[in-house]
Amino acid sequence: MNLNQPEKPKRNPNLILTIVNALLFLGLIILYFIILKPDGKSAAAIHKASSGTISVAYVNSDTLLANYNLVKQMRDELEKSSVQYENELQNKQSAFEKDAAYFQDQVNKKTISEASAQEVYSSLMAEQQKLYELREKYSTELAKKEFDMNQLLLDSLNNFLDRYNKKTKFDYIFSYNKGGSILTANDSLDLTDEVLQLLNEEFETNKK
Repeated sequence: MNLNQPEKPKRNPNLILTIVNALLFLGLIILYFIILKPDGKSAAAIHKASSGTISVAYVNSDTLLANYNLVKQMRDELEKSSVQYENELQNKQSAFEKDAAYFQDQVNKKTISEASAQEVYSSLMAEQQKLYELREKYSTELAKKEFDMNQLLLDSLNNFLDRYNKKTKFDYIFSYNKGGSILTANDSLDLTDEVLQLLNEEFETNKK
């Protein structure tokens, strides 16, 4: 061992790690402002998120669907149409079955010629096809009515919440329902009762 050779200073690993982390953090900041260049809205959102000042609330969509008078009215209209279609189809089906039974009876008794039987049979098959097509048509019409009603409900709710939030000024108003993507929610953030009351008041006013 050479006594004249100076001993190398020991490095502090914690100090080196701190310096590296600081440089990486500085690099990320520079990268963010140079490349991403956030606009005013993004900067404001980032500031709110970092400062914990974002305000949120929610409405229970299950409760709205069960108690909003507009939904009740639309559900009654849809049910009325469904019953009307079903009654018409049942009447036509009963008439068809009666004609088919009479035809079968005539064939069994051999009181109808083969040519006439073939003609009646073709007519019955055409009538049965019409019943299938009518049932399909009514099913499609009911599905469209249900879709239109759901769209009307969504538009009505969104329009109301846009106006409602001009006063309350929440950053987000979520939809909460049992089995949805939000598994649990704080009751203090629940706007459902107030929103439902105002929705029904507005509905009754417009109805008059």
